[in-house]
Amino acid sequence: MSEEINKATYPGVELAYPLAVSSYDVALKRFDAMDGRLQTILAFIVATSAAVPALGAGRIHFQSPYFYWAVVCFIIAVIGGTLARVLGKIRVLVPRQAFDHWLHKPDWEFKMDFINQAANDFEINATIIERKWRCSLAITLLFFVQTAFLAAWVLDSF
Repeated sequence: MSEEINKATYPGVELAYPLAVSSYDVALKRFDAMDGRLQTILAFIVATSAAVPALGAGRIHFQSPYFYWAVVCFIIAVIGGTLARVLGKIRVLVPRQAFDHWLHKPDWEFKMDFINQAANDFEINATIIERKWRCSLAITLLFFVQTAFLAAWVLDSF
């Protein structure tokens, strides 16, 4: 398409360009917040899960199915949370791509292509962030189930 047709078809490019540039910052802040939430949840699960057996070591028997189910929940939660933190990297604009494919273009067309790339990256980033959020919910639920098994284990031991 010619530049005139593009400008007529997409008159909002000049307005959308700053939003597209800032979309990477928004995605990075959301990603960091979710990663921090996962790290906090994992640290809490490990700290509290280690405390219960240590407190009851002399009075509680470890041959209970409740204890083993609590350990299974713990292991799944820690592995799932760790994988959620490690997998899924945020997408940002690769300067090489801009250099190789966009720098020869006129200002308006460069901005239009940048907006398109930022939109694609934002959708991928939103999916990754949502996946991390869902995983944080899952490991939180696993922690509650684990807590119920630990409570049943302690109550069953007395």
